[in-house]
Amino acid sequence: MNEKLIGHGFIPSLITDDQYIFGAQKLPTLSLQDNRDWTAYLPEGEWQARRNWDTYGCSVYNTLNPLEILERRLYGKSTDYSERFVYIGTDTRPPGNNPHIIAEWIRKNGLIPETRLPFDQSINSLEEYRRPNIMYSFLKEEGEEWQTKNDFLHEWVFKGGTIREKHERIKEALRYSPLGVSVVGWKEQSGVYCKEEGEADNHWTCLVAYDTHPWVFDSYPPFIKKLDSNYDFGFCKKYSIGVKTASPKKWHSFFGSYFSDLLR
Repeated sequence: MNEKLIGHGFIPSLITDDQYIFGAQKLPTLSLQDNRDWTAYLPEGEWQARRNWDTYGCSVYNTLNPLEILERRLYGKSTDYSERFVYIGTDTRPPGNNPHIIAEWIRKNGLIPETRLPFDQSINSLEEYRRPNIMYSFLKEEGEEWQTKNDFLHEWVFKGGTIREKHERIKEALRYSPLGVSVVGWKEQSGVYCKEEGEADNHWTCLVAYDTHPWVFDSYPPFIKKLDSNYDFGFCKKYSIGVKTASPKKWHSFFGSYFSDLLR
C-alpha cells in the first residue's frame, strides 16, 4: 500500500479520575497467560484499509482484536465482530477516534457478527463504509442483545511514567489480556519497528506477546510486528470479557413496570 494513503486513526485520550487504572482491582485479576504470549489465539488478520483509501479505524479494529483473542482463550469461540457496526455507531471518521470512546460504546451498545455488516469487496469507498444499511436499527437491537449477555470492561494500564515503568506495567497486564497500545505507525529498521524520541503516536494496535521485545497484532500487514525493546508507548488499555448474570434489581424493575402498565 502507498504510505501516503495510510491514515492510521488514533486520537489521544484525556485520562480522567473516573476512568479505571490497572492495579485498582476494578477488573478481574485471574492470570490467563503467565507467559505473556497470546499468539496461539489470534484471529485472521483484517486490514483497516483498501488499496487506495483508509478507514482511519485503528481504534475500532484494535479494540475488537483483543476482545476476539480473549474469547478464543476463554471460551474457544472463533468470533469475528463487525468493525463497521462500531465504526458507524461511534461516528468514527478521519482523522480517527479515541480508543476509550470506542471501548465505552461497545460496553454500552454491544457487538454484532462481521457477517451482519461486513467489510467485503462491495465496499469501494469510505462513504460506503460509513453508510449504514436500511437494517441498521435492527442491527442495533442485535448489539443490545449481545450487551445484555456479555460483560465487557476496560482500564488504562498506566497514566504516564518512564519507559521502563511503562514496560513493567505492560508485562504484568499482559498476563490478563491482550493490550491496546498507541504507537507511531509505522517505522521499520532491520525488521524491528521503532519510534523516535518525542514523536506523537498516531496509531492504535494490539500488543499480544512480550519476550525480549513487545510484539503486536496489527490492522496493517505484516500483521505481526516486532517492536523495539525500549518502545515508548503513549497509552495502553487492558480488557476483560465475561458472561453477565441476570440482575435481580433489573428483573424487579422489569416486572414492576410491567404490572404498573397493566393497572393503568
